[in-house]
Amino acid sequence: MERISGLLRNRRLVAAGVLAVVLLTLGLDVAALVAPCPYCRAQRAALGILALILLVAPRPGLFGRYVGALAGVFGLVVGVTQNFNHIKKMNAGEFDWAAVTIGHPWVLSGLAVMALVWLLMLLFEADRAGRR
Repeated sequence: MERISGLLRNRRLVAAGVLAVVLLTLGLDVAALVAPCPYCRAQRAALGILALILLVAPRPGLFGRYVGALAGVFGLVVGVTQNFNHIKKMNAGEFDWAAVTIGHPWVLSGLAVMALVWLLMLLFEADRAGRR
């Protein structure tokens, strides 16, 4: 178990994985294989910025953390807004539960929010806070 948690805390490994997903989805978007979505593009940009910061400097200084916080909070606001819009559809009875798959925007925005929180925790070294 300690080995798995060590891998999950490896900043460069996590950042490289997230950046690979960002580049893959960017390629799908540029090739017009997915519907254009401004929410997805904003979340992708925030994830990419955070991943690049962690790849270039796994323990960035104040400026890197500031830029990362701006990008991360922006991505979180957009992701939570997208997710909340689907919750409004559920409450209005307009949500299509049969369409929920891994490619559904509600699921993808939830995954993006989780990834953004994870990257922000790595950026601000939340995993090291208890060991000081």
